[in-house]
Amino acid sequence: MLTLSQILLVVVVTLLSVLLTIFSIYTFRILDQFKKTMEKTNSMLDDMKRITKAIADPVEHAAEFVGGLKKGAKLVELAGKLLDKKHSQKSE
Repeated sequence: MLTLSQILLVVVVTLLSVLLTIFSIYTFRILDQFKKTMEKTNSMLDDMKRITKAIADPVEHAAEFVGGLKKGAKLVELAGKLLDKKHSQKSE
């Protein structure tokens, strides 16, 4: 026959097993929700990357265009100075 301590031990072990099972189920549900949250966050970050690239590319091209214009202006200025020098040398 089972003694009181054996019965109590079986009840406690059973109760702990049930609680551990319930805790495990909730833990996996929380991890599943966390996974879904991370997937949505990753998707948002990918969208932000595309938006940032779509904004940065035209700005970069505009900066290159302005840089080209400055170089062209310097070239025209240099050519003007050379022409002035040649014109002033011919005048002398």
